[in-house]
Amino acid sequence: MARAFPYQKVAPARELLIWLGVATALGVLNWGLSLPEMGGDAWRYSKFLLLHLAFSYFVFAHILTLVVGFRTFLMRQVGAWPEAGQHAAGIGSAFVGFVIGMFNLNWFVPLLGTFFFPGESFSFTFPGTDPWQTFGMFIGITLIGVFAVSYYTMRLNLKASYGIHVERERLRGELETAREMQLQVMPSADPVMRGMDVAGVCLPAAEVGGDYFDYMWLDDNERLLCITMADVSGKGLKAAMAAVMVSGMLHVTTPNAKNPAEVLTLINNPLRHKIDARMFVAMQLAVVDTERRTVTLANAGQMPPLLLREGAVCPLTTDGPRFPLGATGDVTYEPRTISLQPGDTLLLYTDGVNEAMNADRELFGEERLRDLLQHTAGQPAAAIVEAIREAVRRFTGAQPQHDDVTLVVIRVVNATI
Repeated sequence: MARAFPYQKVAPARELLIWLGVATALGVLNWGLSLPEMGGDAWRYSKFLLLHLAFSYFVFAHILTLVVGFRTFLMRQVGAWPEAGQHAAGIGSAFVGFVIGMFNLNWFVPLLGTFFFPGESFSFTFPGTDPWQTFGMFIGITLIGVFAVSYYTMRLNLKASYGIHVERERLRGELETAREMQLQVMPSADPVMRGMDVAGVCLPAAEVGGDYFDYMWLDDNERLLCITMADVSGKGLKAAMAAVMVSGMLHVTTPNAKNPAEVLTLINNPLRHKIDARMFVAMQLAVVDTERRTVTLANAGQMPPLLLREGAVCPLTTDGPRFPLGATGDVTYEPRTISLQPGDTLLLYTDGVNEAMNADRELFGEERLRDLLQHTAGQPAAAIVEAIREAVRRFTGAQPQHDDVTLVVIRVVNATI
């Protein structure tokens, strides 16, 4: 959500209008200072005002020409200079335009004065005045113009800053809503199963993603437990809404399906037509049968679960396609049933674990995860979950968490399940 502040610059047309306003103000000021010397009626005063404005615009036209020429032809040459040098070069070009304009007033003043007041003589001599006075006049003009441009730029940036603040508040509200929706589809407590120890957790990243997990009893005797683990592509409210929709589809479809693979097959096409074409859902279902001491797996694009048995860790892959849900139509997923033994530990996880990255852009990886799982043999499921969380946290250090981390651990605690 954080992004660089988009510094606003005054558009060239607006900047031209600002400098035109400065030129107008100076022309009016010079006219006002010369009022005592004019004499005559209101019409004469009005013509003198037009004359002073024409003189002011004439000089500013020279300044503008030199500044535009500098920006067009010379800015590339000074582009590598420090910012102070670039500004100095720009002011220098403006000063050259100012001096040329003042020199040209030597012939422009008599010409235009005679046009407005036939029969009267007008003269202007430059550099007949004090050069420091001329330089001071230029500095005064520059300061007034720069202040006007800077003031307008400040107003633009204040407006942009306020707009960004409003947008951030809107996004913050959206993310809070998405986080609430994400948490609502996840269990508030781990299930209690005969002969088994189950623990799970979902750690959302800073930006809300689409990870979620859930437990669902498939019978009244609490013999069959369906464990869902999913990762919706994308982030924010759209991903959270997709996760809620998938959760609803699972709760409707799962109790009537023969196995978890059939569940994935049944919801794939409807989901594909409901979500954005660029989105998909990587999902894994595991149905644990405490009576038969089995777990039936179905995988649609998720990481293969890891089974720890007698000190060895192996991934549990499934046959058939493993396309994420919604990625393509008419997919038939295949189930795999595993017999469970006392002491077995089964880890289900999303790619937020193995793809966690440290400051050196090194991934946590599956090998570290396998080694860690081996070292946690015999520990309670909640302790294993906490050990993995802590290991990932230590590995990433101060790096921000870029993806959700979701874990579910299933342990067979005795021979009588």
